[in-house]
Amino acid sequence: MNPLDRDILESAEVAARPTPATEPVREDDEAGYVAIPAASSGLAEAAETFRLPHYGRLWTSNVVQFVCFQVLFLAMQWLVTSMTPLRSAVGLIGFVQGGTIALASPMAGVLVDRRAKRDLITIGRIGLATISIAVGTLAFSGAIAYWQIVVFSVLGGLLTSVLSPATQTFVVDVVGRRRTHHAISLNAVGASFGMMGGGALGGFLLGAAGVFPTFLMAGLGVVLSAIVVRSIPVAGRSLASAEAGATASSPLADLREGFAYVRARPPLLLALLACAMAVFNGALNPMRIFFARDVLDVGAEGLGWMAGVNGVGTLAAAVLAILRPPQRHLGILIAGTMLAFATGLVLYSFAFSFGWVLGVEGWLGFTGQLWNISALIGFQLAVPEAMRGRVLSMVFTLAQLGFLGVLGVGALADLVGDQTALFVFGAIPTVLLTGLLVFGWRTLEAMQEADA
Repeated sequence: MNPLDRDILESAEVAARPTPATEPVREDDEAGYVAIPAASSGLAEAAETFRLPHYGRLWTSNVVQFVCFQVLFLAMQWLVTSMTPLRSAVGLIGFVQGGTIALASPMAGVLVDRRAKRDLITIGRIGLATISIAVGTLAFSGAIAYWQIVVFSVLGGLLTSVLSPATQTFVVDVVGRRRTHHAISLNAVGASFGMMGGGALGGFLLGAAGVFPTFLMAGLGVVLSAIVVRSIPVAGRSLASAEAGATASSPLADLREGFAYVRARPPLLLALLACAMAVFNGALNPMRIFFARDVLDVGAEGLGWMAGVNGVGTLAAAVLAILRPPQRHLGILIAGTMLAFATGLVLYSFAFSFGWVLGVEGWLGFTGQLWNISALIGFQLAVPEAMRGRVLSMVFTLAQLGFLGVLGVGALADLVGDQTALFVFGAIPTVLLTGLLVFGWRTLEAMQEADA
């Protein structure tokens, strides 16, 4: 048996082990898994998850990635706004990248289900680091042009369309299906550290060092995260794709199979419809910088604080998910947390003061993270192991519909102002999601864990 096959079988065995209520769970292969009492607390189970052989390394690499990506996001926005005052210019970058991710994600999900996820993550991170360093170098030389940023956004979107589902599904491959709740919640804690640390670090670097050092340091950090994940001795390839071998179906057939699976299950369809409200909820990202610069007049440092407080909210939600992992009513949680986020956009638009906006940033971070955790857990557990990449890519596709909102809110802000534009983009999903929950809660309630 070669190492890849052994990794696949170990992952499948961990996922398939039963978890009776009166027996301890033993994940005790030769790699050193330990006994876990079924009745242990959320913190105890989270600690045991961290003690799994390779999860700590994976978590560390993801934290580094999250920090660097947040720095890159802020640096890119700051660079664009230094080139043009138009809100729609920032919106167009988000539109191009988000649109690329949305269009590429379905086939990217097929790729994730067919290939070793560790390799996909490594390649994706190195590719994004290369883009970061290239943009920083062009900016430093004074040769940067807006069209170049658009091209880099397309390339970054293609890489991200594969990297996002590969990163999230690889977590389950490393820890096993029965550890999904705590592993994803812990991963969300890492993302929260990234939001807080990356937001504060990005604002500091932009103000103290400038654009080029910010892009360079973030790019090198992403390379480091790629090296760490590459050292994990788990390939993360699905058992089904390995068994299929040379007789595997075509990528298009796999794609059709994924869509057919979802169409036949109304709870999945309705939960995905709730995720589609991201077309409006994505309005915050391009507007935050304009609220910092023009509405509140707090500059780069204030922008860093706004992103950082949002990260505090995400951390609080992740800690809550560790203490009380979302295990029931996941369909309702997915729609409900999306509604709570949309309501926060309405509150944000009032922008009574910097303190008010910081408070709403915390709320948006909290509700957005709860949605993220509920969706990642709910959709991965509601489908068979061999279908995870494709279904999760549908979630990422719908989440990236925010690229339409990014362009739309920027154009609307140029016409009616920043606050009015954000209010409109918060009010619409608030009304739609309220109706979805009122009339579809019974269907959402039926979203349950599938057989592995």
